This record gives sequence, structure tokens and C-alpha cells, in this order.
Amino acid sequence: MRTSQAPLDDVGSPGIFNLIAKALMVQPWESEPFQRATQPAKAPAPRLGLLERVDRWCWRLSQRAVEEHLGRSRDVYELEARIRELERGVPFRCY
Repeated sequence: MRTSQAPLDDVGSPGIFNLIAKALMVQPWESEPFQRATQPAKAPAPRLGLLERVDRWCWRLSQRAVEEHLGRSRDVYELEARIRELERGVPFRCY
């Protein structure tokens, strides 16, 4: 009994094994031109306002203070205690 299905490696269309082999091949990015065209165009980053820049500056200052506070610990146990204090919200003095 014959079926009307085309063979897998028909000359007119790529077979399933050829499609799988092509998908698994390692190719450089520029090898297929349609990949470059599908990349979305990067929009320029929005400029930050004054308040946002001041906020980021203050956040960086506080991060530096926390890192200095943790860096002054003498051993692992003291470091863990300082981390627990920071997590609990216990204020520390920067000097």
C-alpha cells in the first residue's frame, strides 16, 4: 500500500534530518543575514534627572559606608555579627 507522503530527503524540499543538522550546526553570527535584521534597534538611554542623580550618589555613599563598616571586622564571626546587625536595621557609626 502506498502513501501520499513525500520521502524525508526529497530533492525539492529539505528533509527533517537536514533541518535538524542545520539547526545543530555551530555557525558564526553573521552567517545568516536574517538574524542581523531581527535584532531590535537599541534606543538611546534616557537622561537622568537631577533628583535621580542625587539619589544614586547618596546610595553609592551609603554603600561605601556599609562596605567600610563590614571591612573593619577582624574575623568571620565579627563579620557575621555586623551583617546580622545591618539586616536587623541596627544603626552603625561611620568613623
